[in-house]
Order: sequence, then structure tokens, then C-alpha cells
Amino acid sequence: MAPLSPTNQFVATLGQTPIIAAKLNANLRHLKANLDQIIKVLTYSKTVDDDLTELDEDLTTANELLTFVSIIPEVGEAAAPVKEAISVLQPEVKEAKKAADKIESLVKPLRNALSKLDPVLEKAINATQEVQQKSQTFLNKFKGVYSCVQSLPNGAPKDKSLKILTEFSTTAEPAVADLNKVMLAASSTIEEFYSKLDELQEALNPLKPIIAAIEDVLSPLKPLISLLQSLENDLKNIKILIPIPYPHEYSLYDIFKFFKGIAKWIDEALKPIQDLLQKILSALNIDLKIPGLMDILNIHITIPDIPNFDALFEEIEKAFKQVMDYIGSFTLQCPPEPEQTAS
Repeated sequence: MAPLSPTNQFVATLGQTPIIAAKLNANLRHLKANLDQIIKVLTYSKTVDDDLTELDEDLTTANELLTFVSIIPEVGEAAAPVKEAISVLQPEVKEAKKAADKIESLVKPLRNALSKLDPVLEKAINATQEVQQKSQTFLNKFKGVYSCVQSLPNGAPKDKSLKILTEFSTTAEPAVADLNKVMLAASSTIEEFYSKLDELQEALNPLKPIIAAIEDVLSPLKPLISLLQSLENDLKNIKILIPIPYPHEYSLYDIFKFFKGIAKWIDEALKPIQDLLQKILSALNIDLKIPGLMDILNIHITIPDIPNFDALFEEIEKAFKQVMDYIGSFTLQCPPEPEQTAS
């Protein structure tokens, strides 16, 4: 196949410019449209890390409170399986927390960087839209002039116009080709980045049900802790006068500790806290299990590097400016004006 003439080569190269710009624009819009959802998934690591920290603290608090209030036999009996469940769950929570810490330390910088990306993408979208529109407008104009010149009768005006087209095309085509090249590279970079973000989201998605399972434990655990704190306060601060061996006020805790064999005083100590005890006994019916918690240990992630969008689009803007300079220099008209001097 014979090589294209310089003018036809220019038309072919410029014809790709709005197409490439449109694809790059679409890739940018796709990334921008999904940015919030991506950041949401990347927040799972922070949520699970924070929740595990909170759960570890709450389990410690609950265990200490249960130990204190177990001075009441009825509570101690009901609390025993809960304390056992805590002793099983808490080591798992601590181990999962270490894994969550590591994951979050990797994800956090990327998440923070992505949260600042929206205005950068918006600027790039506007820039590529301008490239698309202006290159298409000039393509239409150039093809119109070229077609008109080709239809001119043979003679000096036609020869002169064809010469101008050839010289312009020969000079401008490399700049257009360079613009196309940098836009294709940017588009490929964004596609690759988005693909890696997809892989990262897929790796982090298993955290979502774990978060729900942790919160299913935190939800009933917090009210239980509140009730236990109230009981602790009552045991320390409510006092009853005991007349033996001589009249003396004892805290409820001391009565359960020192008079546990004397039913009369135990019954007296139970009276002011009876309603609270019933609430606690009900709240102790709690399931301290987190299905899938240890799956966190099997989550392995690769953090993609964020493309240097500023550098990418600085290169595109530089190439586009050069093309626009050539476009601005194109003054050929067809049909040619009498005695036209074109450059």
C-alpha cells in the first residue's frame, strides 16, 4: 500500500485526536463517578480497626465489672459463662486488631489522597473536553478546506493551496501525533489505576460483614456495661445499718462479702438493687462471638500508586498548546481569494 500523502496523514492523525480525547475524558469521568464508593470501601479498614479497639477496651471493662459485681452470687453465676466467652474472644480481638492496624496503615495514605482527587479530576475532565471539541472543530474545518482545494480546477491557485496544505500538514502532524500519544498514555495509566483500585476493593470487601459482626457484639455489650457500672456504683455507695456486733453502716459490697451467710442482711442488701439486678441478668444473655473475625488475618492487599495527574495533564496541556499554535496559524481559505497570500 502506497504511503499516505502528508495532508492525508495529517487528516488521519488529527481524526484520532477527538476520539482519543473522548476516551480519556470517559475514563476520567468513570473514576470521578466511582470515587466516593471507592473511598467508602477503603474506609472499611479504618472502621474495623476503630471497632476492634473499642471492643477490646469494652471487653476489658466488662470483665473487670463482672468480676466486681460477681460478689452477688446470683450475678456471679450468670456472669461466669460471659467471663468465659470474654476470655476466648479477647485474644482473637487483639490478634485481629494487629492485622487491622497493618491494613489500615497501608490503606490510609491512599484513602486520604483519593479524598483530594475530585477537583483534580474535574480539571482534567474539562481539559480533555476542550481538546475533544477544538480538535473536532478544526478537523471539520481542515477537511472542508482540503475537499474544496481538491475540487478546484487545475491551475496555479490549486497548486498553491495544495502546497500550503502539504507544508502545514508536514509541520503540524508530529505535534498532533505527540498529543495523541500523551493522551493515550494518560488513558492507559488511568485504566490501569482503576483496575488496581478494583482489586483493592475486592480484597477489602470481606471486612464489611466482619464490621457488622463486631457491631452486633458492641451493640448489646455497651448497655450491659452501663448497667454493670450502675450496679458497681450502688454496691460501693449504698449503705445499710447493720446492728451487729455494734451498729455500723456497711456498703452493699461489704455486706455481700462479710455477711454472705446471713440471709437477713443479704435480703436487705438486695432490696435497693433488685430491679437493676433483673435488668443485668437479662442483659447477660449476650452472644460474644464474631463469625469470620480471624479472616482478617488472610487479607492481603497491594496499594497502587496514584498517578501524578498534574504531571500527566501538564504534558497534555503542553502538547495541546503546540497543536493549537499550529491551528491558529492555519489561514488557508477555499475557494481562494484573488491574489491570496496564504501561509
